[in-house]
Amino acid sequence: MITLDHFPENKDKFIRLIAFLKKVLDICHDLAITPVLNGSLAVFVYTGNQAMSVNDVDLSCSEAEFPKVMGVLEERGISYRLKEWYVLQILKDDLKIELDSMEYWYKDFAIDYETLQIDDYQVKMFGLKSLRECYRRGMKDSAEKTDENERRKYAALKEKYETLEKVKG
Repeated sequence: MITLDHFPENKDKFIRLIAFLKKVLDICHDLAITPVLNGSLAVFVYTGNQAMSVNDVDLSCSEAEFPKVMGVLEERGISYRLKEWYVLQILKDDLKIELDSMEYWYKDFAIDYETLQIDDYQVKMFGLKSLRECYRRGMKDSAEKTDENERRKYAALKEKYETLEKVKG
């Protein structure tokens, strides 16, 4: 088990983001959904890089769970967008939590897991090996694209991948 006990560069936003994450985790718990943490928060946890900014949270679950989550979000007045790329974005002010489709994004992916402790919350998280592979695949997917947005995405993925490569384990 890994404990979240430090802050990234954008501490104020991060504190609000974690509070929002806890609300989303409560919704998932109430619906008996076990989301899996990946993305920049997981990179931050593994690397401890406090110069990094964490601007959103990436979770994954079965896409079949999206309608249940959307129903509770509507009941609670929480904004969301269902995107065409198999992602449910949950929004509050400048905060964003994304639920990715496990079936779509990780269908041919052997995932190892770790547990992250955030205060009284435990979150299933991609293991270091799986997180590295996730970023490696993301880089490969965006490497040949010439669109400016894709080039920025590639640079961000590459930076996080290279940071993860330095972590022992």
